[in-house]
Amino acid sequence: MRMHKIVALAMFAAFAGAVPAKAFCLMNCEPKAEDARKVFENLVKAKFDKDATIESFEVTRAWPLDVEGAGHAGYEFYYTGKVKFPNGANLDCKPEDGKVKDGCSASTYYSTTIQNKMIKERQYIEPGKVIEFKDETRFDQVGGKWKGQDGNSY
Repeated sequence: MRMHKIVALAMFAAFAGAVPAKAFCLMNCEPKAEDARKVFENLVKAKFDKDATIESFEVTRAWPLDVEGAGHAGYEFYYTGKVKFPNGANLDCKPEDGKVKDGCSASTYYSTTIQNKMIKERQYIEPGKVIEFKDETRFDQVGGKWKGQDGNSY
């Protein structure tokens, strides 16, 4: 009987060692702050400029969501992040003679996620500028993984 336990434990340990940590989660499996940072970085690079660099990122609040009607779990992060744009962004949207071009926005509120202040038009950012984002991101649990607003699984 004792030998069976040792063999079973050895097989379990071998299996657990071969499986990636994210695929083998029994407790505390919610998305982490580093996952929220990666989503933010992906969205900044897609929406503004691929060469943008995250200078700082701090989660200010995070909690699980009760998405009863949707039939799945959710998780939400609020954060503050500073991003440097060495090349600027949407340079063709630079206002001329104080006028905003068609398809561009004059707003200086910058966001990467869908919320009530989402700016859909492209926004000009001058080269070298550092922008502070006070934003949020949400993860939805799909098939045992967490899907971020960038479309990737974490």
